[in-house]
Amino acid sequence: MTDQPAPEERTALRKLLEAVDEGPEALWAGLPQRPTRGFFAKLGEAGLDQLDVAIVLVALSARLAGKPSLSGSDLVARAAPDSARRLDAVGRLSPESRLVSRGLIFGERVGASGPDAHATTWRLGDLLFRRAIDLFSPAPKSRSAKAPRPYRTNLELLGDLRRLSLVYRRRAAAVFHLDPWTSTGMEVGQSVSELRALAADAQAQVAARLELSDDLSVPLLALRAEHKLDLDQLVILVTVLFQELVEGVGAVDAIDLVKLVSESENDLIRRRQSLRPLVRRNLLRLEGAYADKELTADACLPNGIIEEMLGDRDTIGSDDRIDFHTYLQELESSDAFFSDLDGSDDPD
Repeated sequence: MTDQPAPEERTALRKLLEAVDEGPEALWAGLPQRPTRGFFAKLGEAGLDQLDVAIVLVALSARLAGKPSLSGSDLVARAAPDSARRLDAVGRLSPESRLVSRGLIFGERVGASGPDAHATTWRLGDLLFRRAIDLFSPAPKSRSAKAPRPYRTNLELLGDLRRLSLVYRRRAAAVFHLDPWTSTGMEVGQSVSELRALAADAQAQVAARLELSDDLSVPLLALRAEHKLDLDQLVILVTVLFQELVEGVGAVDAIDLVKLVSESENDLIRRRQSLRPLVRRNLLRLEGAYADKELTADACLPNGIIEEMLGDRDTIGSDDRIDFHTYLQELESSDAFFSDLDGSDDPD
């Protein structure tokens, strides 16, 4: 968080949630007095009007009461005080509405509208839920920035590249409205601008450490030096590696790898040939493409490159081997990494 929430924000949100419990008439009586800063400013920036805010508060109240989902009919009845506004509220559950298109609320049935939206269940998105919780959370202790240090082990570098890949994945899910690996909607919990900033910050941290790292006994550093790989090329290779090791997916769509390292649709166009250097160096293999259309191919790593990236038994220490296997065994899916993005620092 950047600014400490003001006491009036907490007081206003508490009163409005109490009004939700009392009924829609009490809620609508209190809405005009809501503050215009902090949590409530975010709602205004999203273009939400009073009815939208009422729907958000009802959904928030349900999550706080241990009911993460409400039926559309319950949500509408609790958010609007009369039939006309309830009818309007049903329209706020359509895919084109500000609430749904911006990922502020999520329906169990994607694309539901009209009677279907009224019948399906809805929940508040994690982003707004976290922001509401943050209003009542103690301010985090400030931590002094640590000077970057070189990578000492292959495991340490693999972990950072994997985390960077997952930040990129969230950014791609927001920019292209699809999770690159499942081709389905993905709740990312943050706006595109926030995810771009997060990706840039994570990229800068890894790049600063790589700049100091020249120990060619570390397999990934040796591969980087031999082929003059940039950071995004390393991320692409590590992404394919972990898709196989963690997800059991031997090949991924080539276009998804380009989306992964692209900040926008225009950037995707500029980077459309970014896999070619990796293919020419035999670091990445493309299979099953239509004639002269490499982005329609499946991308995989040659077995020899996997061994080079992980290091053979002579180049990776026994402790690292044990740590790495434990690291993989603890993962049921790539989602387990997302909780690490705001986590503790690496030990010195």
